Amino acid sequence: KPKASARKKKGDSASSATPPTPTPTTTVESAPRLSASAKDDEEEETAKDDEEDKETGKGGDEVRK
Repeated sequence: KPKASARKKKGDSASSATPPTPTPTTTVESAPRLSASAKDDEEEETAKDDEEDKETGKGGDEVRK
């Protein structure tokens, strides 16, 4: 009985204290990081594509003119 109660207490405290703390921290940290990095990459790629398109368009127009 003492072992069972000790196990229950250990498991309860470990499972209840450990999972909630790391889960929110990891989720919160990785979610913004992933979204932030993904947004940055997308923005950078979009900006680069736009710049390239504009430069190519301008260059082409100038050359054509």
